[in-house]
Amino acid sequence: TMAHVAYPSTPNFKNFKTDYLRALDWERPQEDSEQPEPDQAPRRRPPSRATFFGMVKLHGTNATVVFRNGNPRDAQIQARSWVIQDNKKDNCGTYALLSKAPLSSLVEQILAVRGQGDSFQEIYICGEIAGKGVQKGVAIVALERFFAIFNIRIDGHWVDMRKYKNCSLPEYRIYNLAQYKTFEVEIDFRAPTAAVLDLMNQYTADVYEACPFGAAFVDGAGKPVTGRGEGLVWTMVSEGNREFDDTLLVNFKTKGENFATTSQGPKVPKNVDAGAAGAVEQFADYALAERRYEQGIEYLEGEQARQGLAINGYDVKLTGPFIKWVTDDAIKEERNEMVRLGVPEKDAR
Repeated sequence: TMAHVAYPSTPNFKNFKTDYLRALDWERPQEDSEQPEPDQAPRRRPPSRATFFGMVKLHGTNATVVFRNGNPRDAQIQARSWVIQDNKKDNCGTYALLSKAPLSSLVEQILAVRGQGDSFQEIYICGEIAGKGVQKGVAIVALERFFAIFNIRIDGHWVDMRKYKNCSLPEYRIYNLAQYKTFEVEIDFRAPTAAVLDLMNQYTADVYEACPFGAAFVDGAGKPVTGRGEGLVWTMVSEGNREFDDTLLVNFKTKGENFATTSQGPKVPKNVDAGAAGAVEQFADYALAERRYEQGIEYLEGEQARQGLAINGYDVKLTGPFIKWVTDDAIKEERNEMVRLGVPEKDAR
């Protein structure tokens, strides 16, 4: 087994914009030489205006498949944090589903779209395992378990999923999210983004009310699948002559209200001490929405699956690891807000 290849985390728009503007304003330090180190590509400034392609965000569990060294028949099936080698340490049926599919034909489809022959160093197919028994509260729980592709990377370059939308194996319950309802927005990061954020939030609210992916299917009784969607993931795509560094996955998410891991916005400070304690409370109010606690339970259950243990994320013996994960995740994901409020990390913990 080769090393696990981790999928990058997807920030919310607020954090994405903060970090993006920082990258836009980056200047090479005076003392730096103009030439990068031999093993480093020169740092490229991202475009100030870009098109973002929105696909439905499915409420499931992350799964990826890695192919290496030009071999389309040797698939490494992965959960978010480990390589799955058999059904004994599976994650929500990921291995059970994907190991039965002719994944080499998926590679052939991808290479055909690329149009540069059959050789490759690495193909990385990223998606979501979802459906019955994986999550709750969304339309797609009515469907038999499936894998939905949302990103592909070939030899270190993330592809434009609009061009690869037909890469799928529907007869094996392997779908491609780019085939279903999608959205596009143009964002000018040098201009106010309130209007485009309102538009994205409206699209997200529509998905939250009625999942367009689920609506494309019927349930076991032959009835159209109805119910909520989780939200949208927006990925930068090339448009016209606008180029960007496609070795980086430039994306962010917008979620329906029940799925947000933060409160809808930093709250107006309560009538508490305006000093450190007040700022810490404000940060906690913002960063600790119910969904983050649910993700903590999902993390524990994933770890139990990885170790081949019985699944019980509510085991009281796991209180310590649960608190640690939630705290670490909140600080990692919401560091920008923590800094804005002037909360030292040790106080946030």
